[in-house]
Amino acid sequence: MKLVNYFQILLTSALWGSSFLMMKYALEELDPFQISFYRIFIGMVFINLLNIKKVNIPLSQHKYLALVGTLWMALPFFLFAKAEETISSSLAGLINGSTPIFISLIAYIVFKEKISNIQKTYLITGFLGIYLVSFGFNNFLLDLNLGAFLALLASISYGFAANIVQPLIKNYGSLNTLKIALRYGALFSLIALLPSSSLVLPTVEISLFPMLLLGIGSSGIAFLSFYKLIDDVGAVAGSITVYIIPIFSVIFGYIFLEEYTSTIQMVGIFIVIISAYQFSKKRN
Repeated sequence: MKLVNYFQILLTSALWGSSFLMMKYALEELDPFQISFYRIFIGMVFINLLNIKKVNIPLSQHKYLALVGTLWMALPFFLFAKAEETISSSLAGLINGSTPIFISLIAYIVFKEKISNIQKTYLITGFLGIYLVSFGFNNFLLDLNLGAFLALLASISYGFAANIVQPLIKNYGSLNTLKIALRYGALFSLIALLPSSSLVLPTVEISLFPMLLLGIGSSGIAFLSFYKLIDDVGAVAGSITVYIIPIFSVIFGYIFLEEYTSTIQMVGIFIVIISAYQFSKKRN
């Protein structure tokens, strides 16, 4: 890899890792419905201004784009924001680190991707890591935390979306796919917002900067940088970005919010990262 590729990895993972901190800040003024909508809407405007050319994707594929807009954006963005009402931004970021494991599991169970026995072992160790991150040594049923549960649901949603979006990106390109998916995501998040909340505008003093960073940075620049990286260095090397995100979320949470992350949670995310990387490496 070239030096510019390492910069892409750090930029992308830092932007996505900072999203959990930004959601925490935005929650001081906005509710999860508003955060989800503004994040997607700002990202949609940014991406569509970058490329104003008409996108020609067959109508038959729009049902999949609508699914991506829901499962990749509207639903998980809401769930993570809702989760952070009761858990730290660091923990939300750590649980998000389970996404590669869910991507692999859903590819195997739902999309019938063939995997080897050693890959099945990596899935098992990955879920052990997810459990340690989410619950430590506590009993799942006795210590079920709503925030951790919602964050896990968001990661599962990403797992479905990643499997659905891959053929779309392959056939129509990452930018075109992202443009249309963001439009559907903005529409569905608005539909969810209107009966449940109100269109309170972010203020400069509290939530405007976090929302701009979430929209332009996390939902715009980070996506483009990530898929450009994959085009440059391949899926395995590019996937390193995803594994670094939890590290940035912990660092930002500690520096700006003085959040504490336990040793067992760090051990858990290490197990998840190693398991997911080895699974991906074997698959490729």
